Amino acid sequence: MKRSAFRLAIDAANLTRDRRGMGRLTRAVLAQAFADKSIEVTLLAEKSADARALRLEFPLATVRWPIAAATSRAYDAVWFPFNGMRFASGPPSLVTIHDAFAFTEPHAGRIARFREQAPIRRAAAKATRILTDSRWSRDEIVRVLKVARERIDVILPSPERYWFPAGGDILPTPLAGRKYALLVGVREQRKNARTALEACARALRGPGETLVIVGELAPQDRARALELRLSCGEISASDELLRALYRNASAVLVPSYAEGFGLVAVEALACGAPLIASNATALPEACDGAALLVDPHDVAAWSQAIRNLFDDAEQASDLRARAAARFASSDRTRSGRETVALLRALASDG
Repeated sequence: MKRSAFRLAIDAANLTRDRRGMGRLTRAVLAQAFADKSIEVTLLAEKSADARALRLEFPLATVRWPIAAATSRAYDAVWFPFNGMRFASGPPSLVTIHDAFAFTEPHAGRIARFREQAPIRRAAAKATRILTDSRWSRDEIVRVLKVARERIDVILPSPERYWFPAGGDILPTPLAGRKYALLVGVREQRKNARTALEACARALRGPGETLVIVGELAPQDRARALELRLSCGEISASDELLRALYRNASAVLVPSYAEGFGLVAVEALACGAPLIASNATALPEACDGAALLVDPHDVAAWSQAIRNLFDDAEQASDLRARAAARFASSDRTRSGRETVALLRALASDG
């Protein structure tokens, strides 16, 4: 193989298993790297099964084992996209730390907590540069991990082209003719499902209105929903169904009290959904004026905001227009291109 101008290695240990969140953002960067013929991409696998899966999904990449990254002559730069640094890198390294929740919302189990925190601590100490998704996350990394601000770059993720406003979606039969609020990915405590459940129990009226939950509630939240006799259903959704749910929701709810960026909020806005989000952490950055922002702890305010969108067609239409405009003219490849450019600059600086 002819030697490329830029030899980029990427830690892909989690890539085959992650189709949401970090996996989506990594694939967006890979798409830009593969589009540049001057870049030779090597994916660093952890297990032989992962290596086989990576070769099938990314035939344009070379797949090797991580130890090769320790040799400074092997690559010009190494990118660690999955919230930490699994191994030491000889070449200049860029580590994406999406948030500091492993420390501010630590796992209860000692071993699990160590496994989450150790790669992030290594990145804070060893990475050439750190990349994160929002100014709020940057400030948290500075505060919690004591990383110098000048070592951190911020690139706000762009939604994929897949998420866009349109009509004509086919919804599951139980939702035909019904208004619904939509809640996505709420098992973690910081996602604050409880506020949405309590608010919907107050706001929703009759069998024609319901709450749709994509993902699984935590057991205590499921028990609370039963106590409230809340009309809701937990479902698993393909990307196609999730896009349809975003587009047709009377309200999409993101009540998190802590988000490093807010990918659900961005996807919903890109689909033109009327969005109610918390006025906390990074969500105001992600929404940029296109959503209703509400205190994540004020159940009454959430209930009123939901009821308003269900009842007031003019307000709902205005919010849909603001949502659709948020990314209507944006370059959906921007964050991927900026990350590749950052990696190039990292290699040039040595």
